[in-house]
Order: sequence, then C-alpha cells, then structure tokens
Amino acid sequence: MKKTIILSLISLMILSLSACSRMPQRSSNQASSRPAQVSQQHSQVSQVPNTSSINQYNPARQRMINIAGSTLGTRYKWGGDSPQRGFDCSGLMTYVHKNALGIKIPRTTAQQRDQSRTISYAQLQPGDMLFFKTGIKTNHVGIYVGNRKFIHAPSGGKRVKVTSMDSSYWHKRFVKFGTFL
Repeated sequence: MKKTIILSLISLMILSLSACSRMPQRSSNQASSRPAQVSQQHSQVSQVPNTSSINQYNPARQRMINIAGSTLGTRYKWGGDSPQRGFDCSGLMTYVHKNALGIKIPRTTAQQRDQSRTISYAQLQPGDMLFFKTGIKTNHVGIYVGNRKFIHAPSGGKRVKVTSMDSSYWHKRFVKFGTFL
C-alpha cells in the first residue's frame, strides 16, 4: 500500500515537471468550451487521471499506469525499451508490461496487435492498448490511462507524452483496442 502511494506521488511529480508540452488540438466538432489558449496549453497533470480515479481499477492496472506515468518526458529512441536508452512505442509497452506485471509481451507493434486480445471501446480500461496505422501498416501503439487519453512514445525528436484519443490525427488512424490482461 505504501509503495503504491509512493509510486503515485512520484508519477504526479514527474507529470508536474512535464507541464510544458502541448496537447494536440481537438477537431472542430469536439471543441472545448474553455478558451482556446487554456485548452491548448495545460499541464500533463490534468491529462492523466488522478490517483483516486485510478484506484477504482485493479492493482495490476494501477501499477501499469504508475509505470507508464513514470516514463513521461523520456526521449524517443527507435528500438529503445528503457528509460536510460529511450523508448519507441512498442518498447514502451514491453517495459510497462514487464515492470508492472512481470510479463513479457511481443516486441513489435504488429506482433502486439496480433497477439493481444481485441476488446471493444465499452471494455476499454486503463492499462489497455490502442493501436494505430500511421503508414502502410499498423505501426504505433499507446497505453490507455483513462479520460480518453493515452501515453505513448511518439516519433523521433519527441518525448513520451500523454495525448487525447480525440485528436483528429490519432482518431482517423485508430485500428484497434487490445489487452494482455
């Protein structure tokens, strides 16, 4: 219990240190009622569910969110699978599953997509994965954290961050929800 609280606090501290990133703009049909400058620039803390909302999920899912949250701000590195080396998107998923659950999942996005259990939006819970097709094939994955947001390692030159599922870029490239839980 104490370890969970400490991990949650560490995640929140890391999130507050990552407050300078911008959230992708929503499509015009999903515009926020807040002023544009506020909706476009707000802290990472407001993007990830707070500890009380995570507590409604089982401990395995909570550990996954805590581990994923602890990687925010880590640089992107193709083939990377650790905070020290950096992460690519599938490497981030293998890291989270190994460190939160002690399980080994496939290394590539395509293998993760094919071997994960497909779930519906109604079944989606924090800790599940979202798969996207940004090119000819499915080649991007992120971990759902709740509130229609996911953590992922975007392309080169960027850092692990929280993004909205409602971003028009990601929304039109969505392929499936999957899970290894």
